[in-house]
Amino acid sequence: MLARLREQVQVAAKVAEAGNNFIRGYIFFCLPRGNLLHMNAPQLIKLLLPILFPSWRFFSSIGPSPRIDVGFIAEAGGAPESWIPFRPIPSKIMFTQQIIRLFHNPQWNELLYMNSCAERLFEGGDVFYREEIAQRLLKSIELGEIVSPANARFMQFRIRAIYSEDTDANKMGQVKDELFLQSQAYVLVNAGVKP
Repeated sequence: MLARLREQVQVAAKVAEAGNNFIRGYIFFCLPRGNLLHMNAPQLIKLLLPILFPSWRFFSSIGPSPRIDVGFIAEAGGAPESWIPFRPIPSKIMFTQQIIRLFHNPQWNELLYMNSCAERLFEGGDVFYREEIAQRLLKSIELGEIVSPANARFMQFRIRAIYSEDTDANKMGQVKDELFLQSQAYVLVNAGVKP
C-alpha cells in the first residue's frame, strides 16, 4: 500500500512539474482513496511540506512589469501636459491596513486585472484589453478616485514597461522604463463633449 501511495505522489509531482497545481494533483491521486488515514505523522509531514512550501523554480525569467499612467487633455487633438500614475504602490502601509488588505482589497485586485490586460497587450493582445483598461480608468475618474482638472475634456492613458536587462543568474541588470503604448483620447463623462 505504501508503494502505491509513493507511486501516486510521484505522479502528482510529475503533474506539478508540468506546470499544474500540485495540490490539485495530490488531492486527485491520494485523497479519494483514503490513503492519508493510514499514514503515520512523519510520512504525512513529508508529503505535505511541498504543498506548504512550494518551489518557485518554475519562473524561467521575469518579464516586463506594466505601469499605467493617466493624462488629461483640454482640447481635441492636444497632448497631456503631465501624467499621473494610476494607483501607485504606497511607500508605507500601517499594520492594521496590511491586515485589512489581506482579506479585503478590491482596488488592488482590479489593478492586478488591469496589469494582466496590459501584459496581454505586451504579448500582442487585441483591442479588447486596451478598451477594458480605458473603461476602468474612466470609471475611476467618474467615481472621483482620480481627480481631473477643471478644464479637462479628454482622458488618455499610457502603459510603460519596467524591466531589467538580461544578466547572469542572481544578478540584477539595469532597470529600464520604456513607453509601450499611448492610447487614443477618451471623452470624459461629464465634459460636455460629443464624441
